[in-house]
Amino acid sequence: WLKPTWLNSGKFQQVPSCHTHTVHVLIVRAWRFALSGMALAAWRGASLGDVVAGATVAATSLPQYIAYAELAGLSGLQGLRTSGPPLLGFALITGSPLLSIGVTSITAIMAYATLGGTEYREANGEEAWADLLGTFAVLIGLVSAILALLGATRLVAYIPGPVKTGWKLGFAITVVASQTAGALFGGGSKFAAAHCPLPLLQLPWAGGAVAPISGGAAAMYRLGWMLSHPLLWDPATVVLSGLSLLAVLRGKGPLKKVLGALTFGKISEPVAGLEVILATAAGTILAVLFEYKGGVVGALPPAPAPDSTSVGGSPADLALAALTSWVRRWPWEMPWAELAERLGGWPWAVGSAVAFAAVDFLAIVSVVEAGPLARELTGQGLGCVISGMAGSAPVGGSLSRSLVAKMTGASSPLAGLVNGFATMALASPSIAGMLAPTPKAILAAVVLAAVLPSVVYPKDMLRLGGQAALVAWTTAAVSALADPTKGFGAGLALHAALNPFKRKVHDR
Repeated sequence: WLKPTWLNSGKFQQVPSCHTHTVHVLIVRAWRFALSGMALAAWRGASLGDVVAGATVAATSLPQYIAYAELAGLSGLQGLRTSGPPLLGFALITGSPLLSIGVTSITAIMAYATLGGTEYREANGEEAWADLLGTFAVLIGLVSAILALLGATRLVAYIPGPVKTGWKLGFAITVVASQTAGALFGGGSKFAAAHCPLPLLQLPWAGGAVAPISGGAAAMYRLGWMLSHPLLWDPATVVLSGLSLLAVLRGKGPLKKVLGALTFGKISEPVAGLEVILATAAGTILAVLFEYKGGVVGALPPAPAPDSTSVGGSPADLALAALTSWVRRWPWEMPWAELAERLGGWPWAVGSAVAFAAVDFLAIVSVVEAGPLARELTGQGLGCVISGMAGSAPVGGSLSRSLVAKMTGASSPLAGLVNGFATMALASPSIAGMLAPTPKAILAAVVLAAVLPSVVYPKDMLRLGGQAALVAWTTAAVSALADPTKGFGAGLALHAALNPFKRKVHDR
């Protein structure tokens, strides 16, 4: 019953006889795998609830899509436009009904820091930056797929706890540094860059050449400068970001009471992320009413229409062009040589991609506790490739969006499929235009709300002692002063040096 009957059709018999048996065997094996329990078990629980869950996740994720695109150095609404296709590709591979992927604060800031986004954008412009970022995402996707094929998911269990704890804190500090300018100044990071010149350092390894500090060190320097110059803060921007931050961090309790009163106690737990949507909407209304002069999301640039002269005039060609209209660059059109040069050569480029893929996979492991992890790593790879082709940053598992899927009753990957289609629908010009007046200060507050509590009180770090504390704090410091990828590597190296391998002796 596992053998497809269409193999005996006349069309298949047109295959040359010398290859018929081989093709027959491959098709039968693929067909059997497609009908196997591993491939279909996750979809057997599909229901109408998945449609509701997918649509809910898409609606509550809009502010995050825009905010994290800005975090990666892209247009906010352009980030919204490119968020749907990776979700569709991932849903076809994943075995988890809850896992939701996309550009996250982790992937955005890591890619931005690894590629030196600030310097590259200033020197080459935003279009060239989107091409370089997309190429890096595709490289990470290919590396993720290769790692899954090699069984690298087994190594997840060997990552030391102090390294993961320190890396999370260092990454959170980096996010705070990147979003503080948007929360304090109407001009955002451009204002900070114009008013805070970076100090020059003499580089011994470059023949004594003098150059400004860069990377994480530059971000930490400017963070200190911004916090120490309150007279330069824009009052309207500070009020908007402060109210939004307060609403996101403290709004869930009052929201529970309001929903309970309005529904006579039938609904006491609001959908996760609802406070983010309400804070964004309220802040946008205030900004419009009081004619806020700071930075806003802006209008969505028009999508390129299919060119009938280049793809042919037949309906099939036009349909194919429409289906691939989300593609910014195909992999063979990407600036691979420039990416390798930017990262210091191909060995460093591949090494950075491997480290990035490993760190990115930690977010997926935090959601998917059991099951074939190689399948999820493959899905991560496909999602990154699709995101890069769309001109966006690498994608990863989103804990907050996955929690929304869980709370709304997602029971199969159908929820992720619906999420992808709903996100693409919400990115249409008619709907995206409603988000154009949203102040960037609100989006900065949304991101800060996710990481600021762990920076102000790093409870997991404070519980550590001895060598574990040394490893964790070193990892955090290198992640903040260099970049999260280097911090992760430094933490692993220090842990290995302090804890040399000792063969365990077991009693027989």
